[in-house]
This record gives sequence, C-alpha cells and structure tokens, in this order.
Amino acid sequence: MRKLISAIAVGLFITGSVTIASPQSAVATSYQSKVVIVVGATQNATSSYRADADAAAAVFAKYTTNITKIYSPNATWAAVSAAARGANILVYMGHGSGFPNPYNQNLMPWGDNGMGLNTPTGGSDNVTQYYGENYMAQLALAPNAVVILNHLCFASGNNETGLGLPSIATAKTHVDGYASGFIRGGATAVIADGVHGIGPYIDGLFTAHTTIDALWKSSAVGYHGNLIAYPSSQNLGYTSQMDPDPAHPQSDGDYYYRSMVSIPALKTDDAISGQVPMYVSQSGTYHPLDTARVVDTRGFGIGPTGALSSDSKYTFAIAGKGNVPSGAIAITGNLTITSQTALGWVFMGPNIWGAPSSSTINFPVSDDRANGITVALSPAGTIDAWYHGSVAGATINIIIDVTGYYLAGTGGDGYVPYSPKRFVDTRIGTGLSGKFVSGQPKKIQIAGVSGLPASGIDAIVGNVTVVSPSMRGHMYLGPTADSNPSSSTINFPAGDNRANNFIVKVAPDGTIGAVYVGSGNVGNADVVVDISGYYTAGSGAQFHTLDPKRIMDTRIPLGVAGPIPAASAKPLTVWGTGGVPSGAVAITANLTVTQQQYGGVASVGPVIDLSSPFSNLNFPAGDNRANGVCVPLTSDGKVSFVLGPSTGAAHLLLDVNGYFQ
Repeated sequence: MRKLISAIAVGLFITGSVTIASPQSAVATSYQSKVVIVVGATQNATSSYRADADAAAAVFAKYTTNITKIYSPNATWAAVSAAARGANILVYMGHGSGFPNPYNQNLMPWGDNGMGLNTPTGGSDNVTQYYGENYMAQLALAPNAVVILNHLCFASGNNETGLGLPSIATAKTHVDGYASGFIRGGATAVIADGVHGIGPYIDGLFTAHTTIDALWKSSAVGYHGNLIAYPSSQNLGYTSQMDPDPAHPQSDGDYYYRSMVSIPALKTDDAISGQVPMYVSQSGTYHPLDTARVVDTRGFGIGPTGALSSDSKYTFAIAGKGNVPSGAIAITGNLTITSQTALGWVFMGPNIWGAPSSSTINFPVSDDRANGITVALSPAGTIDAWYHGSVAGATINIIIDVTGYYLAGTGGDGYVPYSPKRFVDTRIGTGLSGKFVSGQPKKIQIAGVSGLPASGIDAIVGNVTVVSPSMRGHMYLGPTADSNPSSSTINFPAGDNRANNFIVKVAPDGTIGAVYVGSGNVGNADVVVDISGYYTAGSGAQFHTLDPKRIMDTRIPLGVAGPIPAASAKPLTVWGTGGVPSGAVAITANLTVTQQQYGGVASVGPVIDLSSPFSNLNFPAGDNRANGVCVPLTSDGKVSFVLGPSTGAAHLLLDVNGYFQ
C-alpha cells in the first residue's frame, strides 16, 4: 500500500500497564535473537521503506547482532525464505496482498496475504511479484516467533489507500486472513501497524518482560483503547485484536491502523529466545470411543474447511470433538488422504517446528489412502499436520476419525501385548467364511478366541487387509457396523491388496463389526484380520507419548542396514532409541516400505519369520506405502522385520511415536 501518514497527536495515547525501557537504559546486544527485516518492491515508496527498515535495524542492534536485512531490489523469495528459517522476529515492509487489490474477489492463497517481493531475478524496485499465504506457511520460523508487518494494506484490517473505511466484518476478514500464512509458518504473534514506526515494539519485546498482549496494549506502542477482540476465524486457538482510531482517520476515512493475531499469553522473553521446547513425555491409560469423524477438510461442517497446500503446517483442534475431553494426551484413530493433486506425504504430531524429518502416510495421485494413527496431542488439545507434495502448488484434503484417547492417570484401560496372530482369513475360512459383500456387515468374535480372555476386553489392536476387492471402496471396523457407516478404516481401489492397522472398541458381546462398502454399493472382497494386543480395565501397561522420531531407515543405514532381502528376518533393538526406555513392552510406530522392486508383504513382530501367520503391509512395486503398527517387544527390547515372498528386497523405515510400560 502507499505509505500511511500518522494522524495521531502526541499525548493522545491511552496509558497502558507496560513500561518500556528507554534507549539509554537498554542493555546492549545481550541476546542472540535472530532478526530478519524484509523490504519489498514498492515502487516510489521503496526508498522510504528502506530508510524505515534501517531505523528499525538500529533499534534491534541495541539487543542483538544477529540481524539480516533483505531489501529490494534483492528481496527475492529464495533469499527471504532462506533467511527467515529459524527467525525469532520477522519484519516486513512493502505492499500488502496485491496492488491494486480491493480484496473483494476470491482470494488466491499463492498470491494474497503475504509479501510483495522482487521477481526471482531481482533488480528493480518497480516490478512486484506477490507471494501469498501458502508461501508464508513455508517460512519455518523459530518457536514463539513474532512477525511485524509495517505500512501494509489490509493486514491491520484497513483497506487499500483510497478505498475508504471497510466494514467491521471486512476488517476482521483482513486481519484474520493476513495472519494465517505467517502463523502456519511458525509465528505465535502477527502484529500489523500501518502508520507507526515499529521502534517501540522492538524495545518492548526485549525490555518489557511481559506478555505479547500486554505489550500490544501499552501506551508506548500507540494503543488507542478501542479494543475489538474475538477468536480468530482462521487460526485455531489464536485471538484476533484490532485497535481502531476513529478520532484520527486517514484522508479516505480509514482508521484500522493496528491489529494483532496471537496467543495472548505468549511471553516476550519466550519470543526473543525462541528455543524449541524439550518434548516432555506424558503417560496415561486408554479410553475407547465409538468411532467419530472430527476433521474433514472437504467440508460437511466437520472441522476447518479447505485443502492443505504443500510444505505448510496446519493445526487441528481435537479435544472437545468426538467425545475427546480436554486434557487428553493422545488419540487413536484413522487418517485418510483424498483429492491429492500430486504424490507426497503427510506427517502428524503434537507440535511441528519447521519441516519434519519423518512421515505418517505416503500416497500417489488419485488414490485415497488411510493409515491408523496413534498421535500425541499438544497441551492445547491439538495436532499439527505437515504436507509435502512433489510439485509446487500441490494440495490434498484430509479426514481424521477418532477411535479413542489416552488420559493421564490410571482411570482407563491398560494395554496387554499379544503375539500377533491371524483371527480372520475369509480366503480359507478362518474366523469367517465367504467374501465380504458390499453393504452386508459381519461380526468378528474377539473375546475367548485364540487365548484371549472371554471377558473384560474393552478395545482390540490389529491389522486389517482387504484382498482383491472387485470394486473400489472402503471398509469400516468398530464396535458395531451397519450397512452404511459414517466413517472408514481403510480405502482401496479395485484389485489391490491393502492393509491398515486399527485400535477399536469391542462391543459388550465380545465382538467387533466389519462392513465393506463398494462404489455404488456393489462388489465383494476377501478380508484378513490380525490381532496384536488388547486393552482391559484394572491391568495392563500404561501408554507413554513420544515426539515422533525415526529409529530405522535402511537406506542410510539407521538401525538396520539395507536393503532387506526377502525371507530373512532382521532384528532391531528398540530399547534406548527414540526415547523408548529399557523395560518397555510394546511400541506404537509407523512402518514405511520404499524402493521395492516387487510386490509383497512386510511383517513386524517380536519373533517372526516368513511362515508367521500375519502381516502389516501389502505393497506393489514402486509405490511407497506406510502403515501404523502397535507391536510387542521381546524381553530384551527387540522387534524383527521380514519381507515376503521369498525373493526380492526393499528398504524399510520405522518412526516411533509411543511406548507401553
């Protein structure tokens, strides 16, 4: 936007509760906070913005020497994104969203709500290329980072200069929308100020030792006292605030100069230190639930709507949905990927700081994929998702169905390891005979079978494999099943052998239900079910959450050297890796097969060989596939892997995310 001129007279600021140290009393360069200041290509205003940026840099220099300045004509996206990684404070001065852009048409996430920078080759203040919120989501800022947007149109709720005063609803849309990409990129607070110099914000961040909320409401930074606060419509768990000044409007009548979208309790000291917090494992017992869909980004009123874009972080609220209570430390459930425009992978975890080093599910284009998940929740009851696609601009939709949760303490169920064993194989009449026919549910007897107790089983852990379905579709497993369930456990195309793990509630009669639903409600398939543990009240092992970590990658090699040849069991010591201690009796993890040149199966268990009557993964050649596992350990903390059939080789990856003890 064209540079706003402050119309605020000295002495009219409302007195706040924060005292900011004067420059004379500031402690010089006592921090190592990383600061990045960006000036975009802003035509004839660029030189003025460079001067303002230099003035801001001089204030930052009182506190830190770690300052990077990226100014037009050299402010390319490549330069900005490289410098911003790990920044504690990011300042941007330049055009807002697009210029001109009346903000009354459909938003373009690759071009709106971001930065107006130089073209990839740079060289001119007069040519602006816009990088929108999907680019800002790739910034990978430091934990608790603060973004300061100065002189922008739209970011603080305002219109573009000359368009007049926006309605309050429009102003809120501007504020929430502009903060979204930066928050996805790691920011915990996004401050937008259209007219003031940002020196007081900088002094406050380093000297006020208060919350970001108190700083923003202090007299030193120009607070007017006209607070409009509301839960952010686009940024879960964040509060949006505006501070209009109708007594001193701009020449076009606009008075929305100041806004902030933040976690208000963020402490300024935490913002400038920006250390990744050490992950603290939590322990608890299990509470099974009737399966409930809690996220469906395709719409349908289930959680936030909108496809996920590549190389971006997204946060989803879980606590309070599907009967998951606040205070839950982890959930079990099912993650489904659909509508993907490029092959890629998704990682899910309690908190994501930058691009993750492990994955939860892999998928090609145009193939709905599902994976059973056990994932820790953040203290706010959320989980983060990071999607990486093979091409820029790729998008996906995700679905999360929850089947249970872990709560701290001993009031729930404990886990009992059970040597993996096949309970159902309709091909040979084990457990059930005859193929599953679309829309016709069946019961699977669990209690009292193959050494399991006849009563007291509240939930069961297992793996389901759909074999040669005649029609693409999905299958549901749960405590009951009707002909048209509202969620799914596994998705598959026609003719493919596909597996997925599950943890589901057991019905009072000791059974679980299963139903196959083919496209158009036609088709049939054989089904295989393997069991590897159960939950019961009053005994069993407690669950301990872990920040997901890769403990085996045969490509590197890590844990086991590969590739793994078929028919040869390979052991892996789990105790002492990825946070799993000695004495753990089982782990929850994610198993991925890659670079396989043949079709086959992969199995993981405490002691196995090619003849072991169970499997965890089915795969064709050349298709990376992943599946969650809940696997018992040997008495000395090992698991073994075996690939079949008897020829060929493949690489395996194992990411651990929890253990039982």
